[in-house]
Amino acid sequence: MTPLDRRHVLLALTGLAAGAATPAVAALPEIDPEGARRIGQAYLDSHPGRRFDAGRLQGDLLPDGWTPEASARLRARAAADFRAGRLFIHRGWRLSDTEGRLFALAALTPP
Repeated sequence: MTPLDRRHVLLALTGLAAGAATPAVAALPEIDPEGARRIGQAYLDSHPGRRFDAGRLQGDLLPDGWTPEASARLRARAAADFRAGRLFIHRGWRLSDTEGRLFALAALTPP
């Protein structure tokens, strides 16, 4: 397996938890989808009063499913979030809001 940076692991983890079948996910069989759901639940819990809907998140984040284009677009959105200070901090990890929303999608998607 080639070394992956943390961002690729996060994208693969959320894709796996949301049921996406991608080469990146296939290369990471040791990723725990339940862990992705727990991070997603923490993101949801950090936004009390805000209502999240799996269909809307899916439509916004992955309108055409998990594709190479979607992965590139999500990385660009995550970078923009960091530049704008839109962060979600979970157990010392600084995640972009986009990454947090991906995990939220994993939490809202039935196993």
